[in-house]
Amino acid sequence: MNDFTYQQTLPLKFLPSYNRHDFIVGESNLEAVKWVDNFSKSKVNGLVIIGPYASGKSHLISTLKNKYKILNAEDINDEKINILELKDLIIENIEKIENHYFFLHVINIVKEKKFKVLLTSRLPIKDLNIKLEDLKSRLLAYSHSKILRPTDDVLRGIIIKISKDKGLLLSDNVINYILNHLERSYSIINSFINELDQLSLIRKKKITIPFIKNLIESKI
Repeated sequence: MNDFTYQQTLPLKFLPSYNRHDFIVGESNLEAVKWVDNFSKSKVNGLVIIGPYASGKSHLISTLKNKYKILNAEDINDEKINILELKDLIIENIEKIENHYFFLHVINIVKEKKFKVLLTSRLPIKDLNIKLEDLKSRLLAYSHSKILRPTDDVLRGIIIKISKDKGLLLSDNVINYILNHLERSYSIINSFINELDQLSLIRKKKITIPFIKNLIESKI
C-alpha cells in the first residue's frame, strides 16, 4: 500500500485571505498588478488580464469589488444581467463564454455609457474560439496585460500564503526543497500544498524534507 494513501478528512477551519496586501507581487505579475491598481483612475475603459489557472487573477481583481460588479462566464451565457443596471464591470474567465452575441451586447452598452470593463482570461484573445468578428475586434482593441510563468519570488510567496491560510507551518528549508523539486506552475504548487495539508492532518507528523521527498516521489 502506498505510504500516502489516506481517508477523507473533515473540512478545514482556516479561511483564505484575499486582501490586496495578501497578493504576492513579483517580476512575473508586476505589470498586471500595476494595470489593475491604476485602472479605475486611468483613461483606459477596457482591460484584459491574461494568465494561467491559479495565477491569482481572481484574487487580484477582487481588490476592485467595491467599485465594480463582478460577473462570471455563466452570468453572460445565461443572460443573468439587467442591461439597464450596467455600470463598471468585471467579467471573469471569458474563455468560457459561449453566448457571444449577448457578450457583445454587454460590451457595447458599457462602452456607450462610458463605463469601464475589466476581463480575465486563461488564453490570449487571439486564441479564443470567437467567430463573431465584431466581438473579437472589440476585445483586441482593449489594453492587455499578461501574468507570466511564475518566478521563484512569486512561487515562494504563494507557498507561504497558502500555508498560512491553512495554518500549515513550513520551514525555509522545506520551502526551498519544494521550489527546487516541483515544476514551476501555479496550479501544481497550489495542488501540492493542498495535498500536503491533507496528509499532514491525517499523519499528524512534522513536515520535513524526507516527508516532502516521499510525497513528490509518490507522484512520479
